[in-house]
Amino acid sequence: MEQNEMQLQFFQHLKSNIPPHLSFVDEIAELLEISNDSAYRRIRGEKMLSFEEIKKLCGKYRISVDQLLNLNTDTTIFAGKFGSSPQFTYEEHLKGFLSNVQFLHSFEKKELFYFTKDLPGFIYFMFPGISAFKNFAWMKTLLNLGTGVNAKFTQDNLSSEMVGIGLKIAELYTEIPTTEIMNVENIMTTLRQLEYYKDSGLIANEEHLKILYRQMHEMIDHMEAQAELGKKFLPGKKPTAKSAELKMFVNDFVVGDNSILATLNDSKVCFINHNIVHFLMTNDKRFCEYSYGFIQNIIKKSMLISVVGERERTRFFNLIRERIEAYRTNQYKTLSKI
Repeated sequence: MEQNEMQLQFFQHLKSNIPPHLSFVDEIAELLEISNDSAYRRIRGEKMLSFEEIKKLCGKYRISVDQLLNLNTDTTIFAGKFGSSPQFTYEEHLKGFLSNVQFLHSFEKKELFYFTKDLPGFIYFMFPGISAFKNFAWMKTLLNLGTGVNAKFTQDNLSSEMVGIGLKIAELYTEIPTTEIMNVENIMTTLRQLEYYKDSGLIANEEHLKILYRQMHEMIDHMEAQAELGKKFLPGKKPTAKSAELKMFVNDFVVGDNSILATLNDSKVCFINHNIVHFLMTNDKRFCEYSYGFIQNIIKKSMLISVVGERERTRFFNLIRERIEAYRTNQYKTLSKI
């Protein structure tokens, strides 16, 4: 492949990763600190990129040199942030989450495929009580972030800023078409976390516990209402013109891993869950195409319960409600009850 042809393909790939409402030329010119005319000459292949410019472009748009040179190294490059730096806060983590959702939302043609292990994370943000508990548990037990050794959960543990960020994430999510592949066991992650905190005396009082179980039921009711209509919308509201399509499938054979695949115009992006609360992202074409094919295969072997399949949908959500009640009434045996 000739050098300028490779450069043309490189810029074409870059363009597919930039939201359509942004000026491609302006983006390149600003990043490389050159004029728009100079940017045009590079995009047309009339002037070759320098190594320093390639480094800037690959860093900004998370492209590996392997991809750029079409090297078949069986290596996939991922990008992501970790919660280990002294400056890291959970609020910053949520802001990063919001930034990713805003990026996905900005594309004209978009769709998410969510293969869940837990319930879809976006749904928690619609219910501040549960969102507060999940975030408190992650901060205290997993990330050791500023909750204090003796801190107990209350509904006030989540700041108003964090609640606002979560609601914004949830609102944007309702406007992105989504396919969710679920299993009855998805609810167990949160139920076990709640049971652990209940048994450990880490919930401030009985009233906070009652609120959590009540909101768990409200959350499942809302998920069922969305599945019935095949639309996503916020609790207490009705679908609007902005409400995106929801396709919900049930797969009894396997529980997912919370991985998310997004199709954005003509490109694909994968988000891989790691260490419970973090995600790694890649737009590696081979990896994304393989993941897309895998998810399509799982969908073919799953049962559609959104819009159609009323009997199966009712059974599915009733099974989830039974599990919530079993934990609420202490029917499940945990280590503390043996």
